[in-house]
Formats: sequence, structure tokens, C-alpha cells
Amino acid sequence: MMEKVKVSQDTLYQFMLAHDVKMTRLAQLIGKSDDVVTSCFKHHKDVHGNPRKFNAQHIAAINEALPVIAQELQARLLTFGSDQTFTNTHGRTYDPALIEAINNLGTYLNVTGMMTRLLGWTKGKKSAVFCQPSSKAYGNISEQDMITINNEVLAVAGVLSNYEVVADDSDDTI
Repeated sequence: MMEKVKVSQDTLYQFMLAHDVKMTRLAQLIGKSDDVVTSCFKHHKDVHGNPRKFNAQHIAAINEALPVIAQELQARLLTFGSDQTFTNTHGRTYDPALIEAINNLGTYLNVTGMMTRLLGWTKGKKSAVFCQPSSKAYGNISEQDMITINNEVLAVAGVLSNYEVVADDSDDTI
């Protein structure tokens, strides 16, 4: 088995932000509220003026949760070519069935942020493709879009499964 990459909670947080990973699932798995998790990652001050961070017990829980999130992400990889697949008059092929599969990724990833970052979509285009059945763009998700999204999901899952969060040197914790 490969040795895990030891990272600080700050490195994990920066990775999660950069790749649109939601804190909600991590919070559920470690048994804390979203607010507590976010507060620790952002080092908000506690009532004594000390920056918050995760204690050893929470770090152990995070390290157990990261491979679970990675496995759950891998289980949600997209598959192109449903019976809803169509080719438009311009010869472009799309699969509207991917809307539901991508929305299922929304438990783990900020879909709007991901589509903007990976595919260059505006929020308006994302809304037209996902939320407006009357739009000509509704369901226009190409095989290349699916490949790009799957590559990102696999990359995020790979990193999360190989990270091991280690405690900071100081003792102030939540």
C-alpha cells in the first residue's frame, strides 16, 4: 500500500476549495455541523480569542472520512449514452440523462462552481442546461463534458484517498 501524503488541515481546506468540494459530507462523516467544520478550517476565533482548529480526535475522524468520500465520488462517475441521447442539427451529440447523475455529484461538489471552472460555462448556461426544460440548451451535456467531469471526480477522489491530515504543532483546538 502506498504511503499517504501528510498534509495540514489548511492544505486539505485549500484543496477542497480549489476543487469545489463541499464541506457538508465531511461534516456528516465526522459528526460535526457544517458551521463547526468551516469555523475550524477558517480558524475563526473562539470565545478566548484563539484560532479554532481540529483536535486529534477530529483529525482522526477526518482521516477516516476522506477515503469514504473518495469511494462515494468514484461510485458516481458519469456514463454517456443513455436512451435519451440525441444529436442536434449541428451534429453535436448530447445526453440529458446526465443531468440527474451530475446533480447527484452535488452532494459532494459544488456543481455550478465545477461547471464554471472545468467547462467554462456561465451560471446562466448551467441554469439553462440543468433547470430550464423549455430552453434549447436543456440537457446539452456532451461526451467531452462527461469525460472532463469524470477526470475531475477521479482526480479529487485520488487526492482525498491519499491525504492524511496531521495535527498542527500548537495545542489550541475546538
